[in-house]
Amino acid sequence: MILDLDIDRLAERSASAIETAFNAYQTEFKSITRRAKVRFEQRDWHSAQSDAVARLELYKKIVDETVGEVRALLGDYAETEAVWVQMKMHYSQSIAGRGDFELAETFFNSITRRIFSTVGVDHDREFVDSDFNLPPARSAQPVYRTYQPGATMRELVHGILTDYPFEAAYHDLETDIQLAANAIDAYLHAMDVNAIDTVDMLKSIFYRNQAAYLVGRIRSGARAVPLVFALRHPDGGIVIDAVLLDENDVSIVFSFTRSYFHVEVENPHEVIEFLKSLLPVKRIAELYISIGYNKHGKTELYRDLLRHLKTTDDQFEIAPGDKGMVMTVFDLPSFDVVFKIIKDTFAYPKTATRQEVMDKYALCSSMIAQAAWSMRRSSNICNSIERVFRPIC
Repeated sequence: MILDLDIDRLAERSASAIETAFNAYQTEFKSITRRAKVRFEQRDWHSAQSDAVARLELYKKIVDETVGEVRALLGDYAETEAVWVQMKMHYSQSIAGRGDFELAETFFNSITRRIFSTVGVDHDREFVDSDFNLPPARSAQPVYRTYQPGATMRELVHGILTDYPFEAAYHDLETDIQLAANAIDAYLHAMDVNAIDTVDMLKSIFYRNQAAYLVGRIRSGARAVPLVFALRHPDGGIVIDAVLLDENDVSIVFSFTRSYFHVEVENPHEVIEFLKSLLPVKRIAELYISIGYNKHGKTELYRDLLRHLKTTDDQFEIAPGDKGMVMTVFDLPSFDVVFKIIKDTFAYPKTATRQEVMDKYALCSSMIAQAAWSMRRSSNICNSIERVFRPIC
């Protein structure tokens, strides 16, 4: 019989092992992410592709290792509920005050769900809602730079671009700056934005595929207009490929359907907070997914659903349209997400099994990065974003 004191010691050691593993994951995630700048500067697209795949596979690799370690630590008590309740308590105390505790909670959930093969959720041993009412800790310095408007838009754009140095030359920076300034002036005039108070630009650069994005916002009174410079690096040097100022265009760039950005940040929630100010209708979940924290994005989506269910009496219902042969699709009328359940058996002429369908979905996840690279640029982005002065493809 295991004593309460033994349970507590066992739980504390195991919780510490999970946090150590999470730290290792974050360290490696950031190390891979940090290489994106050099890949862009050196036009090393092959290595950038390898990095994208490695980072995509990193979470599963660390989780698999941690599950094995925790099972070894717990021994016969690996599936003892009382131990995991204590583990969650110790883990919560340990991650309090971190700037990424929301990600740490999701990582803990990944371990316990793997060990228990949980169906549904378990409030006692999982972080269904966060244990913390306050947001994670903030960085010592703001994550963005603030610029005052200059005498001309050209001066403002020049000041912004020079704060993002690369170890590679621009093809024709002065011409690009003037073209960008003209495009911004024209857009603001069309939108009746008569005066700029400040411009805020995230310090971190967003890298994806063969592009780099400088992401910011133009403040004018209570309005915030997105300001995104899309950069490419062809043979002749770096070019400003496009300037994106429309919320819908920027929303497409940050869509969960795109491959993940590589963006170096200290505390992800601060960048998410900034992006949310540009894209107020975009889900927090989708923004986390866009910067590579796809597992936590799922956590945020689930929490969105739980919060919504507390505010509505709507019932889930089968979605309208033709019925699928492989899945049943249903929705909640007041929630803009559809849900799919893979059927246990499929009608003729389908011959696949449920497990085969699930395996194919898992395979798709691991191929996202490679598929994005083989396409170079998604034609959907090209068709949806107005090219300002160079084709974005």
